[in-house]
Formats: sequence, structure tokens, C-alpha cells
Amino acid sequence: MTMIPNSTLTDSFQNWLKAQILQLSVETLKSNAVTCTACGEVLGTYIIDYEGDRFRLSLEQAYAFLKYIQEN
Repeated sequence: MTMIPNSTLTDSFQNWLKAQILQLSVETLKSNAVTCTACGEVLGTYIIDYEGDRFRLSLEQAYAFLKYIQEN
């Protein structure tokens, strides 16, 4: 991932993205998507169980996948 040179902006963006994933994790429960949000804090990736499959995704990929589930 290419980081934004301004570390304050980078930190702010990362925090925003993590908050979005937490919110999406709650919203996608109705679609039977279960997200391990603690995994992102400990291992740097998120584990998402969806339709019988388990995905280990980066912060950005987890956000995109949860948005995909939410919108479909």
C-alpha cells in the first residue's frame, strides 16, 4: 500500500477506515457475514466468514468486501 506522506493524515485515514469496518461489520450481520474486528488490531488482517467461506483480508480489502456485501 502506498502511504500518504503526511503521517497525521495517514493516521486519521487509518482510524477512519477501521471505524468504517466496525460499522460495516454490524450492518452486514444481516447478510450472515461475520467479521473478526479484533483480528485487524492484533494480526493486521480481518477474517470474514461469508456464505460458508472464510476470507483473510487486509484493512482496505476488508472495507471493500464488506461494502460489496452491504450493497448486494
